[in-house]
Amino acid sequence: MLPLTHILLGMAAAGVVAGPQRPLALVAGAVAGVLPDAIDWWARQLFRQPDITVTPDPLAPDPATVALGVRLALQRVRIRRCPCVVRFNPLPDSNGGFTAYHLDCNRQHCLVVALESGNKTAPVDLPGADGTSAAIFTPLHPLPLRVTDKPVVLRLRAVGRRIESRDLDQVTDIGHSLPMTGAVALLAFVCSFWTGVAVTTALSMHLLLEIGGRRDVALWLPFSEKVRRGQRLWNERGGRANLCAGALASAVIVALLCAGR
Repeated sequence: MLPLTHILLGMAAAGVVAGPQRPLALVAGAVAGVLPDAIDWWARQLFRQPDITVTPDPLAPDPATVALGVRLALQRVRIRRCPCVVRFNPLPDSNGGFTAYHLDCNRQHCLVVALESGNKTAPVDLPGADGTSAAIFTPLHPLPLRVTDKPVVLRLRAVGRRIESRDLDQVTDIGHSLPMTGAVALLAFVCSFWTGVAVTTALSMHLLLEIGGRRDVALWLPFSEKVRRGQRLWNERGGRANLCAGALASAVIVALLCAGR
C-alpha cells in the first residue's frame, strides 16, 4: 500500500490497543506502520545492488543488447550456481517519454526480448540449452515482464537444473521478516510498555496486509530466503484498496481523538 495508508493504519491500530489517553502511541504506530518499507528501501540501496545492469542505448534501441544482458545473467547463475541480480533500466525516447520493452517466451519455447515500438525482437540464446532458453527459465512473476518508465530488478537463482526468476518489486525484503519485526518490537518495549504494544500492533498490521495482498513475503530473512506467496485477497497497490483502508483508518483515528478529549 501507499506510505500514507500504512501510516494511517499504523496509527489506527496502535490507538485501538493503547487507548485514546495515550497520544504518543499514535505517533509510535505511525512510525512503525511505514518502517518495514523504509527498512526494505534502505537494505536494497546498500546490500541488494545489481550484479548486472542492462541499459539500452536510447540513440540506437536494439533488443539484442537487452537479450545479451539476460543471457549473461543466466549463464552466470548456471556456471557459478549462485544468485544473480539483474537490473533493466528504462529506454528513453526522443519525445521525452519512454519506449517500452519486454521479456517473454515465444512459441518455440525460447526467451525473447521485444521492443514494443517497431516490433523488433531478439532471442536469448543459451549455449548448451539447445536454443530452448525458456526450458530452464522459471519465472515466478507474470510474463511478459514489461519495462516502461521505471527500472525492473530480477533476482535469478539456480533450483536444480532450472533457473528461478523473481521480480524483486513483488517480493518484500528484510524489513518485513519476522526476525526484524521481533527486534524492532523488542527495542520499542525497552522504551516503554505501551510504546512496545503500539509498535508491535502496527508492525503486525503491516505484515498481515502484505501477506494477504499480492506481494510475496520472505518471512525468515536473513536466516532463510524461502518466500511465502501472497494470498491475493486484495490488491494492496490498487487505488480502491488504498482509498478504503485510508478512509477507515482516518475514521478510527478521529473517533479515538474525540474519545480522548
